[in-house]
Amino acid sequence: MKKHLPYIILFTLSILFYWISSRSYALQSGELESLELFRLFRGISNLIALFVPLMLLVFYILTSGLMFTLLDEKINPKKLAFAITTSFIPIILNCLIYLLVLDGIEDGGTLSEIFHQPSFLGLGLSDMEELSYIFWLGFYLFFAILLGHEFEVGLGKAIAISCTPTLLVVLGKWAIGVF
Repeated sequence: MKKHLPYIILFTLSILFYWISSRSYALQSGELESLELFRLFRGISNLIALFVPLMLLVFYILTSGLMFTLLDEKINPKKLAFAITTSFIPIILNCLIYLLVLDGIEDGGTLSEIFHQPSFLGLGLSDMEELSYIFWLGFYLFFAILLGHEFEVGLGKAIAISCTPTLLVVLGKWAIGVF
């Protein structure tokens, strides 16, 4: 099972990203559905959403591999892929909750109404942003713990390997926004 678990998690996450993208477009389609260009872009966006988890996996493998090299640690790509994909479990839970929230929102209405309308869970799209941060924190926590366990590195190195690349991307995005 350990051999197939990364593939199952990645496939599940890809399908959930696709469903979330599809449902999001369904909520806002309304009159736009009659435009051919809207339907074309909706299909392209849904297809891109399907591959986002794979792109995330590649990003984390490459940047974590770079961090292993910088910290002079031995890397095992199979163990690293296992650690990353297993760390996606909190994101799967986030996607399931997000999908339930999206399904609980009625079609139609303005973007503001859709954004603030609570679903049957009591959560709205406005609540999901904060909730998503908690699940992504869970991803990084799982990732650091699994790195420490699988590679027998200390907590400091595990946190550096798991968090530094993303922090650099966020800092770069912030710096571009400031200037």
